[in-house]
Amino acid sequence: MKILRLGHVAIVGGALAMVVACGSDGSSSSPTSAGTPGTDDSVSAVTQAKGDECERLTKSEVSEVIGPNDGGQHDYQLGGCVWTAASAKDGLAEAIHATVLPKAQYEAVAEIGEPVSGFGDGATYDSGYGELWFPCRSGDFCGIKANINDPDKRKEIALRLGKILQGHV
Repeated sequence: MKILRLGHVAIVGGALAMVVACGSDGSSSSPTSAGTPGTDDSVSAVTQAKGDECERLTKSEVSEVIGPNDGGQHDYQLGGCVWTAASAKDGLAEAIHATVLPKAQYEAVAEIGEPVSGFGDGATYDSGYGELWFPCRSGDFCGIKANINDPDKRKEIALRLGKILQGHV
């Protein structure tokens, strides 16, 4: 029994040593910064704040959907901005995500769904995630994610906010 415990400790210790050794190149830059060796720049660039991303939808446009919210924060998941409801409904803090990405970044993060009309060729909606993606502004892709409790309203909300986003870019 003692041998098994020692073997387990050795395996865990070795794995931790490898993680520490492989996970750091000695620099002080974050692992999500663009240009860091060993990272996919198209994905890591999504995490970089662009400045005006939370001005793509107004506070009132978002408040109509999820009620009082945090006013928008940089979205480290999809890029762009995420507005999170101030209080949870049925245990879920509802949120709205809006982003505009170059094609390479879009392909790295988007959940591709079924074709949807009204947003041009290549527009898709994924009902499982409430994500609408459509081509916009010179080769970029716009995305809306409606992370709300009511699955019957997700698509309607994503399409409505998508039209608003389309008019702002």
